[in-house]
Amino acid sequence: MISSMQLDNFKNFRDATLQLGPLTVIVGTNASGKSNLRDAFRFVHGISRGYTLAEIIGEKYVEGGVLQWKGIRGGLRETPFSGETRFGLKTTLVQPNEPDRTACEMEGQWSATHRIEVSVADLESGPRTVYESLSSCCGMCFDSDPADDPPAQEGPESLFVRLPRDEQNRKHGKRLRFQSSTPVISQFPKGKEALLKYRKPAECVLSELQSMRFLDLSPTAMRIPSIPGQTILGDRGENLSSVLQAICNDGDLKRAVTEWIRELTPLDVVDFEFVPDQTGRILVNLVESNGRRTSAYSASDGTLRFLAMIAALLGPDAAQFYFLEEIDNGIHPTRLTLLLQLIEQQTREGKVQIVTTTHSPLLLGMLSPEAREHASVVYRLAEEQEGHIRRVVDIPEARQVLEEQNLARLHESGWLEDAVAFSESAEAHP
Repeated sequence: MISSMQLDNFKNFRDATLQLGPLTVIVGTNASGKSNLRDAFRFVHGISRGYTLAEIIGEKYVEGGVLQWKGIRGGLRETPFSGETRFGLKTTLVQPNEPDRTACEMEGQWSATHRIEVSVADLESGPRTVYESLSSCCGMCFDSDPADDPPAQEGPESLFVRLPRDEQNRKHGKRLRFQSSTPVISQFPKGKEALLKYRKPAECVLSELQSMRFLDLSPTAMRIPSIPGQTILGDRGENLSSVLQAICNDGDLKRAVTEWIRELTPLDVVDFEFVPDQTGRILVNLVESNGRRTSAYSASDGTLRFLAMIAALLGPDAAQFYFLEEIDNGIHPTRLTLLLQLIEQQTREGKVQIVTTTHSPLLLGMLSPEAREHASVVYRLAEEQEGHIRRVVDIPEARQVLEEQNLARLHESGWLEDAVAFSESAEAHP
């Protein structure tokens, strides 16, 4: 699980840290920077997929001209903070149990921190890694140092990192050379036993960051028939029907989905049918107790969003981390609490981590005390470009106020933004 993300000169954040829990709800006015946080998570996800920095920020195409990866909004010029030529991200992960005993011999909670700094100063040569490090609960795994800048003949294409001192490298640690166009963590040498204990933490971190999805659901995409066996839900909700079909192959999961959809919609659903067309693609049909059938073509946008979120959480290829844009979009207020119950149930069981943005005061008011601990407000102060992040419970006197006021009412009245602005001013002028 990702426990924190620190942003340095990334997008509109000069220096900000997002603290995360199993469920993290992010609120803020338009243009405050909520979507920029999504870009930060997508950046580290791109690292885990082994892409070059140019591909992460730009685009990645595969054979046949198929777009495999959509880049970071704004490209090279707008990824760094206004006027800057460098940006950095520091990602900390924790797990209650070690994902690999060979990665760390310590007992208890496993943790790791990856930090990368990228320069986009040279638009001709493209983005370059200028600093990168990885540490785990066992200590430093690798670290680059400005003092280790390559000789002039090496050129900016190289980045040197040092491994920690050990019995084999007693003085300064082994010095390794990497390409600066690709993050070091995804280049770590394989097949060398001497580097195994350093490579394993890198593999654990990459594995965590690979299992990420970014959902921005589109009713149009969810109504498109899909081929059976396509069990990964697309970011826009593509393959919804085939993912649901795979879920329904498990009797217990099918009953769970049927019960949830009856709770979340007015439909008295008792079964699902998957009707193939002439090409073999299938489309889900909801079958009610009276025999009425409603296809995905006719189902409401809200019903499809419910189905997609259930498919994402319960599907056979569910991710470990989801970033959801505007989770309340298209959901009737009377059904929102049920959806939130489903999400909190899944995150509480440790099956998934979810970060979502919202404009809904109602949703904030429905958060459990546990989830409220990880709700954050993203904001800008008057006449400033810089974005800030603060946990709601870290706002001065917020805990006392929340004992008397509902969080929904505080958000609706603008108290959150007013309170952080006042506290920032008080800190700047004590």
